[in-house]
Amino acid sequence: MTLHAIEINLTRSIAAVELKAAQQDSSLPMAAAEDRKRLVVLVSANNERQAMRKVWKRLEDALPIDVLCSLFPGPDGKYLMSIPMNDENEVRIARCAAAERKTPEEFLKQAVAQALARDRSTRRAQLECSLNALLRTYSPEEITGAAARRIGT
Repeated sequence: MTLHAIEINLTRSIAAVELKAAQQDSSLPMAAAEDRKRLVVLVSANNERQAMRKVWKRLEDALPIDVLCSLFPGPDGKYLMSIPMNDENEVRIARCAAAERKTPEEFLKQAVAQALARDRSTRRAQLECSLNALLRTYSPEEITGAAARRIGT
């Protein structure tokens, strides 16, 4: 079996006592971020999917888990995420996927890719707007001088 590093994103920060209790009950080694809203757990399993299932099985009642995500990308360069869904959401996703003649996994993959593309497009537009405002306000020499000073520090 291989050790897999899984990031746990929580719905809220947890107290040190909650973290300690979860570690003892699950027998999984964990490390918490300073805000105690994100944890990393090491799980021994044959593959990443089994590792995710093991984390859910051992910790779903002990911690307010929002999302599990592989800490490192797989050989394909992608991260594996595990998000809990209620029955109503699963049915809705299955219905939408069937309407597009896709599996629920393919449907969600496409939906996430489209959302990320929209986010990148929005960010690019914000950057261009900020850059245009910068160029209207300062001379090229002032901008490059400020950038050089920033890089130098």
